[in-house]
Amino acid sequence: MLLKKMFFALFCVVTSHSTIAAETNLSYPELDVTPRATERLNMLAEKEQSPSMLAFFPMQISALSTLTTGILRSSNLKDEYLKQDVGPNPGIIVGALWLGVNFYLGQKYKAYTPVLEEVNKVQGKTPRDQLIKERLAEEGINKAASLATKLKWLSVGTNLAANVVVISQVKNKTAAKNFGGLAVITSFAPLLFTSDWENVAVDQQTYKKKVYGPIFTTSLFETSAGKFSPGLLLSATF
Repeated sequence: MLLKKMFFALFCVVTSHSTIAAETNLSYPELDVTPRATERLNMLAEKEQSPSMLAFFPMQISALSTLTTGILRSSNLKDEYLKQDVGPNPGIIVGALWLGVNFYLGQKYKAYTPVLEEVNKVQGKTPRDQLIKERLAEEGINKAASLATKLKWLSVGTNLAANVVVISQVKNKTAAKNFGGLAVITSFAPLLFTSDWENVAVDQQTYKKKVYGPIFTTSLFETSAGKFSPGLLLSATF
């Protein structure tokens, strides 16, 4: 009988410790993510020090197609437009503008380096300090993804509008008309691909969700007869 009581006492201590440890880890799930947002941010900041011409390739294709349509427009205008001022060439303006934007984003713009600098300003080694760093890093990663999404939709809207206008102004069965139709299709290219900024945010969110998964722990439960019986406890945080 004494041995049985000692066994149950030891079981209670072990299971209580396991439950408390699980609850403690769930209090700061960002600190259990692998890799952490700060670790990912360090890698991303180092990577963006090497400029890339293909960072936003789908938007570049769309912009180049629009620019080409605008150039072809000049020699294929309908007769009624030759006699009047049709205004600026939207194909050239929009296409050149987006090529410039993409060049700047790939060669000059740093999405993660300024965020890393802010994160590194946070001093201290306590769980709270580490949590602040992780939250700031996550915000930086999510902001970059949000900016990429906005640029993607803005690119589609402006390039599509410019190509539609050019098509309406040129003669049928001309290079401008035919290529303009192709340019309308390529205007949607950014929607068919996800940028690196968006992929990073999705991946980091996936890593974090794994920490919130269900956790099985052992415990003792009181029965209707007033006795205790071992069992499994399922806990989850969402």
